[in-house]
Amino acid sequence: MSATVNVSICIITYNQQNYIERAIESALMQHAGFSYEIIISDDCSTDNTKDIIARYAAKYPGLIKAFYAENNLGMLRNWEKALKLCTGKYIALLEGDDFWNDPLKLQKQYDILESHPDCVISFTNATIEYESGENGYKRYVDKTGVVFTTIDLLEYNFIPTCSVLMRNHISDTFFPPAYFKSPFADWIIHILNSHFGKVHFLNEFTCTYLVHGMGVWGGIKKEKQLLNKLKAIDCVGEILTEKDLLVIIAASRKKALQNICQYYKEQRKLSAYFKYRLKLIFP
Repeated sequence: MSATVNVSICIITYNQQNYIERAIESALMQHAGFSYEIIISDDCSTDNTKDIIARYAAKYPGLIKAFYAENNLGMLRNWEKALKLCTGKYIALLEGDDFWNDPLKLQKQYDILESHPDCVISFTNATIEYESGENGYKRYVDKTGVVFTTIDLLEYNFIPTCSVLMRNHISDTFFPPAYFKSPFADWIIHILNSHFGKVHFLNEFTCTYLVHGMGVWGGIKKEKQLLNKLKAIDCVGEILTEKDLLVIIAASRKKALQNICQYYKEQRKLSAYFKYRLKLIFP
């Protein structure tokens, strides 16, 4: 880990030509009293994303370090690759379709982690923006506490990925096999990190999470969201070893199955309903 880089801003992207420039600009506008680098990992985009990144990398040599996959890795592998490229003491997460609003975002979170050595993650609130404009703007986090733990995270993922500044615990052994089977990367990354310390919440709106048709969550229908959540919970269950945590994830799995059953019952898809009803009865 380099002693000269305090923060690595880690941006992953794939086919986000309409958004990536805004994400990069929001990283560049940060007023920081520490050294930082911007790591951008493009997952073999087929649109104009790579050209936009290359233009910024040429304009800011040394600051922006761009990496281009020759073949599509998929989101999970791209996160793994990008995080392993980060050399900073801390890592700030940013997906290419989201952006930061507050030019002091990183400085505030850097100060928090520097003054709270027991905390491994700093996250903030975020504004949810719907590209369609149908639902206006919404708050992402409804939590009222300040410090959270792994136990809290097992209930559901309440952390906006674009808000995270975390200590750099990334290593060759950080990602367990179950991670690569999950439909989501962020929730598992947060849970893995929380094993190293506490999670600190700054209730300020420092960033914007964009919901659009190509998003990992917002771009899929409700049925797929419910099934993906169950799959992610099962992946987390494979990672956990502590008995008290396994009890909590079992409760989360039961609730996810109940939601799936309710959905199929409302949709009158009886074969699917009974399939997951049996999973609920015989876990």
